[in-house]
Amino acid sequence: MKFLTIYKFLLILILPFLLFLLVLDYAAFDKEFYEEKFMELNVQRDVPAAMPLHEKVISFISGKNNQLPNEFNEREKQHLLDVREIAGILTIALYALITLFALLLGISAFALKISNYLMNFVGKVLVFGSFLTVALAAALFFLISSDFSNAFESFHRLFFEKGTYIFDPANEIIVKLYPEQLFMDIGLRISKGVFFASAAAIAIGAFLMLKPKRALCKK
Repeated sequence: MKFLTIYKFLLILILPFLLFLLVLDYAAFDKEFYEEKFMELNVQRDVPAAMPLHEKVISFISGKNNQLPNEFNEREKQHLLDVREIAGILTIALYALITLFALLLGISAFALKISNYLMNFVGKVLVFGSFLTVALAAALFFLISSDFSNAFESFHRLFFEKGTYIFDPANEIIVKLYPEQLFMDIGLRISKGVFFASAAAIAIGAFLMLKPKRALCKK
């Protein structure tokens, strides 16, 4: 059935975006990571109440609170509002991709019916989709490791209006609270997290592809 080939191709393409968004969602809101990095980068030296302030920022970005502390000026608040809007779009995209992935997989499962074919189908989606994800994660890791400042600037140009994301470290607290090194560490963490998630998916996919063959060999 030709539509199954199309569905398999779509599922393989969706999987990298799904894995990246899932890891991003975890990495961006992991409290323990920020506590560790604030200590490592000595953020408390310039921002004594760094963690309480960060928690208010996260609460705002995640939509749990609509107010930002007065420690931020209007430009900083506007930038954090822009970040909140992007975070909202990414959250919608994540749930939309989960729904689409489940729907395509469900239709494919109904069409295949025979369990051995289904396991092979799912296995190939996981294996090929995860290999594609590993390639993208490796590219991200290389970009961050080789020239993070340029990659960071390109990212901001892509998502924010020019001039709205440049701040004065001497007068604006946002760059003291979130130094560039912190974002570099988050980027590396995301690429590594995606790599390990992909490796797990490849292992599961390979198992599903090989299981029917092993069953046939025993017969």
